[in-house]
Amino acid sequence: MNRLLTPSDRWRLTLLGGCLALVLIFQPLTSMTIASATFVLPILLIAFVGVLGLVYRVLGRDEGIAATCFALSQLLLFSNCIALLNYLGLALHRPLNDAFLAQTDSALGLDWWAYVVWLKSNPFVAQATTMAYNSSLIQFVVAILLLGFTRRFERLDQLSLAFMIGAIITVGAWCLFPSFGALPLHYAQGMAQPSFFLAMSKQEALGLLALHSGPVPPLRFDQLTGLIGCPSFHTVIAILTVHGLRRVAWAGPVAAAVSIPVFLSIPADGGHHFIDIAAGVVVAAASIALANLALRQRLERPVIAQEAFA
Repeated sequence: MNRLLTPSDRWRLTLLGGCLALVLIFQPLTSMTIASATFVLPILLIAFVGVLGLVYRVLGRDEGIAATCFALSQLLLFSNCIALLNYLGLALHRPLNDAFLAQTDSALGLDWWAYVVWLKSNPFVAQATTMAYNSSLIQFVVAILLLGFTRRFERLDQLSLAFMIGAIITVGAWCLFPSFGALPLHYAQGMAQPSFFLAMSKQEALGLLALHSGPVPPLRFDQLTGLIGCPSFHTVIAILTVHGLRRVAWAGPVAAAVSIPVFLSIPADGGHHFIDIAAGVVVAAASIALANLALRQRLERPVIAQEAFA
């Protein structure tokens, strides 16, 4: 490849730069502080991955490794920026939307707690779904590596760009209408710690509520956690992973099969309202459509210019 940055690299870097700019602009306007020293080592590791991709591309050694390293480094850096933006959204002091979401579930005839008890009543299913929930992001990273190393560049670009777009939509929606999910809501209403294990503990759930109601401690890399209830970003990631691998001979069916326990676990281990999942489906579909549109325009633009010149 004779170009240092592909059109997809430029799209990803544009979104990354926009998120970084928002962090730099809005963080001084809030009372929150960022423990910058805790981000140094992760950023150095991310930079190493990016430089490795640069070396492979400049030397023309292996475009599969180059594209994978570039995409992965951009996604990792973006994930840190969007996580900080998510926390900065707490400074808007918007009221929590969980009571309304719970009422929506009830109006649809969906009983969240009855579902959780049913799912976790079987020890094997309970453990399997918890493992599936905790591995969701790992599955996404594996999909990125697989698509890159097997030189499925179009799929790699679609998946990585859709992830970024989906994260931006999700965080933007959450900042305007924040929610932490059904589990923190039930704990806040006095529910006792259940006898079965959930990926989100009572301490973590109450900690989310404390972040919303009180001062936010300095933001440290090792203490950043997911805040979002609705839309469910676990749903977005699961759909994007399956969509990205759907035409890969053996990986597609495996990803589809593994996604089943992930979806089952989202209301229980993630503590989400059912309506959170529906919103996540909408965000995933919109992200895929917007990513495809952006990449298609980039590909068609040189052709249109050549036709106009002719």
